[in-house]
Amino acid sequence: MADRDNGFGGALLFVTGAAVGAALGVLFAPRSGGETREALAEWLKERREKGEDLLHKVKDESLAKKEAVIAAAKAAKQAYVETNSKHHEHA
Repeated sequence: MADRDNGFGGALLFVTGAAVGAALGVLFAPRSGGETREALAEWLKERREKGEDLLHKVKDESLAKKEAVIAAAKAAKQAYVETNSKHHEHA
């Protein structure tokens, strides 16, 4: 069976690599300690905000998909009940 990858693993690796690279760039830039700490704090704040936005987006999409699955299951159950009751009427 083929290994299925929905792209999430690759995207996570890319984001992690980008974050590590950016953090290293901030840490090794020619600045004073105070400037470096300030830049790193600002960078971390921005990443946290973007991460929170992404988390909310994923939660919203997950909720929408969950609701769609529930609606499809209810429709399938209703169709089964209707088909089964028609079958018994003709028997």
